[in-house]
Amino acid sequence: MRSCSMVRVGLIVIAAALAAVASMVGGPASAATANPKTTSIAALPLAVTASEWTTFGHDGLRSGVDASGSSFSPATAAWTSPAVDGQLYGQPLVSTGRVFAATENDTVYALAANTGQVLWHTHVGTPFDPNTVPGLCGNIHPTVGITSTPVIDSARSEIFVVATEAAPGNAVHRLVGLDLFTGAKLLDEGIDPAGTSPAFQLQRASLALTDGRVIAGFGGNSGDCGPYHGLVVSAPENGSPPSTYVVANQAGDGQGAVWMGGAAPSIDAQGNVWVATGNSQHHGSTDAYDQSDSVLKLSPTMHLLDSFAPLHWYADNTTDADLGSTAPALLSSGRVFQVGKSQTGYILNQSHLGGVGGQLASGPFCSADADGGAADLNGTLFVPCGNGLTSVTPTSVPPVAHWTTSSGVHGSPIVAGGLVWSMGGGRLTALNASTGSTAQQFTIGSTPSSFPSPAASDGLVLAPSSDQIHAFMGPAGLPVPPTPPPPRPAYWLVASDGGIFAFGGATFYGSTGSFTLNQPVVAMASTPDHRGYWLVASDGGIFAFGDAGFYGSTGSLHLNRPIVGIAPTPDGRGYWLVASDGGVFNFGDATFVGSMGAVALNRPVVGMAATTSSQGYWLVASDGGVFNFGDAGFEGSTGSLTLNEPIVGMAATPLGAGYWLVASDGGLFSFGRATFEGSTGSLTLNKPVVGMAATATGDGYWLVASDGGVFSFGDARFEGSTGGLALNRPMVGMAAGAPAS
Repeated sequence: MRSCSMVRVGLIVIAAALAAVASMVGGPASAATANPKTTSIAALPLAVTASEWTTFGHDGLRSGVDASGSSFSPATAAWTSPAVDGQLYGQPLVSTGRVFAATENDTVYALAANTGQVLWHTHVGTPFDPNTVPGLCGNIHPTVGITSTPVIDSARSEIFVVATEAAPGNAVHRLVGLDLFTGAKLLDEGIDPAGTSPAFQLQRASLALTDGRVIAGFGGNSGDCGPYHGLVVSAPENGSPPSTYVVANQAGDGQGAVWMGGAAPSIDAQGNVWVATGNSQHHGSTDAYDQSDSVLKLSPTMHLLDSFAPLHWYADNTTDADLGSTAPALLSSGRVFQVGKSQTGYILNQSHLGGVGGQLASGPFCSADADGGAADLNGTLFVPCGNGLTSVTPTSVPPVAHWTTSSGVHGSPIVAGGLVWSMGGGRLTALNASTGSTAQQFTIGSTPSSFPSPAASDGLVLAPSSDQIHAFMGPAGLPVPPTPPPPRPAYWLVASDGGIFAFGGATFYGSTGSFTLNQPVVAMASTPDHRGYWLVASDGGIFAFGDAGFYGSTGSLHLNRPIVGIAPTPDGRGYWLVASDGGVFNFGDATFVGSMGAVALNRPVVGMAATTSSQGYWLVASDGGVFNFGDAGFEGSTGSLTLNEPIVGMAATPLGAGYWLVASDGGLFSFGRATFEGSTGSLTLNKPVVGMAATATGDGYWLVASDGGVFSFGDARFEGSTGGLALNRPMVGMAAGAPAS
């Protein structure tokens, strides 16, 4: 499937032609819709392991603390990466024994953490040349590409970046998802809100992740030129349409940047998003408050939940003394610490920010602009004041500094091995956390950013210079080699002529795409080991491929109604067929335990699924009525509901303790232990959904439309589709394949 805003790319094999075809286009999955059998789950922030650094500041709270326990006393140089193809503005990230960096040339690099060797690099687009837009200011040259720190979703094995790309007379911002192990592009979605001027909107704030959504903050370019607004864009990882919060969104108003010195939005335990905003065009005491010069608490879907602004926020706007040059620091005490260019530190209450003038305490803090994100070591913050890194333990009284460095080090700090690490003046410096005295210092060279930040993971401290990553190790030495790639997910699609399309790790075993069939193919099923599959035609003709055995068919019988589905037995030595009147036909070791063939149905049967024994199965009708036989338990149905569109298929959980039903609009209904992971029920589809398949874990599923567009949910990874191809015949179903090593 395709939409105007998003393209997913993968490798496919066009089985009907018995030839490999690369880089085909697929479509987006959508946000979840209401489901009568699913209880809503609270949004959760990004969780990371102690040995990974998958987001700016290590975790959603931006603690900046390496929790692995690695010692760096002393630290020594480990390696320096080859020069990359553009400037490095973001913080390095670490996952699976790989170090990730992104450049202003729109290229993402994966390096081996143990050697610094480039494992892969993917150029995601043509970067934007700011000289092509008259009147545009800024200090990033010669091109603007990926400026912010990316974010990694370890569960999806996917790294997300926002790439600024060239467009005729303008720029465009695209959210791109790449496979951690290969660099293959999994998502490519435009995220510029309608009515904005993308060339004047700089995506500087680091990315965050919450509730299956990538959060991106936008502001203006250095110099505050042109039309821009502070924006917070919340883009679902599955490619469905983003939500946006707009700052200074009043008539004649503008600006209100969300940039935070390159730090990321903070994510609280409920998954809510915290940002600080910059100055707007409201400068007078009679101007309406417009959420500029503020701390904002937003829901994952970008609803404003709470806010704080200094009493004289409009005066701060006048002098560019905005609050939004650092990210809000959320403390375990329930406090929030915020400092900006006004050189005033504010202590706020997380549960009630207080609105305009609602701070718990405030006082002079920093004697030069603060920029970036603080690190939090057990309630003591290390704050990137422009005059020097400063230590403070915020309570409910005006903040008082413990110490401030005089070495010129003032970049967003981290804590690793009990030391505070910060960058500045072309050096990486380790400080004593109690006193601020210098413990170690390393020269790494100049950086393009005024406030660069290191990272720490896998026994390494990693610091970016202009176009290289510099790694320093502790006494334990280098980390182990990178984790091998996991098995790839796999699935097959089948068209009504029996053409097979294999994706991911699925192997092509044959098709009927070149045959003249008596009747069209209506469904398919894979063998238990996923090394073969059956196709079934509407007359019950069976076509077996791979290790799928032929055990009989109804191809030579006169049927009362056409066949609509097939389900194999657990050992693959038999199968059931079901007709639209609910008649069931069993072959091989499949046991007949009942049917609806003699019953007058309200609606025709459209599919079936089997239990994990050879002794039961479910049938489903187009109204979602479910009929259970043998040891198949009844877990619920939609037979009594008024559906927007008819049910077209079903799938059982791997343990047989529940099932999903899917409608032609992609509406998803889950029963028993089948979990709801999302649907396309709220999207306008190019073509109707015709089938589904569950993952081996039962924690995800794919839907397929008649044009071969694939929609992935939960742990079902998108591996390609035929959504951009001209097909000989429409798709009619799909089956999960064996992951390939």
